[in-house]
Amino acid sequence: MTNSQVPLWKPLTVRNFLLLYIGETVSLLGDQFYIVALPWLTIQLTNSGITLGTVLMSAAIPRAVLMLFGGVVSDRFSPRLVMFVANALRGLLVVLFATIVALKMTQLWHIYFFAASFGIFDGLFIPASKSIIPSLVSKEQLIASNTLSQGTSQLILLIGPALGGLLIATAGIEIAFVIDGITFVITTITLLLMKGTTAKGLHGELNQNSASTKKTMSLIAGMREGFDYAWRNQPLRIFLLVMVILNFLFIGPLQVGMTSLAHSRFPGGAVALGIMQSAWGGGGLIGTLTPQFVPNLPNIGVLLLTIASVQGFGLFLLGFIGNIGLASMTIAVLGFCSCIFTVVGITWIQKQTQPEMLGRVMSLGMFSAFGVAPVSFALAGILVNLNLTIMFTVAGSIMLITSLSLAANSSVRKIS
Repeated sequence: MTNSQVPLWKPLTVRNFLLLYIGETVSLLGDQFYIVALPWLTIQLTNSGITLGTVLMSAAIPRAVLMLFGGVVSDRFSPRLVMFVANALRGLLVVLFATIVALKMTQLWHIYFFAASFGIFDGLFIPASKSIIPSLVSKEQLIASNTLSQGTSQLILLIGPALGGLLIATAGIEIAFVIDGITFVITTITLLLMKGTTAKGLHGELNQNSASTKKTMSLIAGMREGFDYAWRNQPLRIFLLVMVILNFLFIGPLQVGMTSLAHSRFPGGAVALGIMQSAWGGGGLIGTLTPQFVPNLPNIGVLLLTIASVQGFGLFLLGFIGNIGLASMTIAVLGFCSCIFTVVGITWIQKQTQPEMLGRVMSLGMFSAFGVAPVSFALAGILVNLNLTIMFTVAGSIMLITSLSLAANSSVRKIS
């Protein structure tokens, strides 16, 4: 796989991409405080791994279900409009929840409601955010654009969670939610400014696209068309099915496992959780930049199976590591592997897909990760309540065996 020679900074010369980049960077920084605060609030309130798993699941289920419809909505309306509405609603939701936490009124049902509502808006936002980039930059700039976006995300993941952990420890959980709410205001403004327009421009988009909906299919029919398109494309079909299997084995154990490690094995509490999440971000930053600067990567099938094997072995090791430094190093390697594949995989899907189908196909790509998350979170929560070591070793072993078994299938190896 030959990498693009377009300079990394080049997409920033495109005004609309620059505005998108600024807004999403600010919003992502705020999200890091939320990512630490919500699981930590849950574990502090309940002291239960099962409850933590079900809270994560309550966000993951609506996110997964709505994500498929979100892809159709993004293709029917403009991705920018979908992102604008979803961001505005998420901002209001976070401010409301911060108020409840600040008033010391938090109950478990509040957390479930907040997580589920956030999952709904995420399901609309994520496909739009992944499908908008090809409409802003040239095809030659896709690798650079995705690398820049993912690289900045990983840089924020490097510093954001540790800052979030420190903030929670010193100022309180409610401040973390307030900061996240403020960042949603900023990113909503940058979306308004795109294409040199104001709110009137967004209103124009809405009117234009509303008129065109009379000529389009229903949501269900549009979603079915997306499934049919992906199924007829054999490499795309195999890629998505393999991603479903591997993400099921990885997402839940990692997310539930890191919080449980910080709570039960390592000193420092929320700070320890922030350190491990920052280690993921640091490894991810290096992994994100790798496709831009490494001339020839293996074809995507070989790359996928290699990364899955390393991640399975890494999960297995986390079951036995008793030192936060070694655990953070292992998590950094997992982040490195994951983010190499994120950049390459997203770019591969974008180049494989016709523009009018991109929202729906990207939603299927995101669903291959988020769709399996609810069950993965639930099973990880059950296993971690039995024994943290068992959870990591079982998940890691199965993932390693599965990736080695898939390597025997030439149709997987030869995806390119």
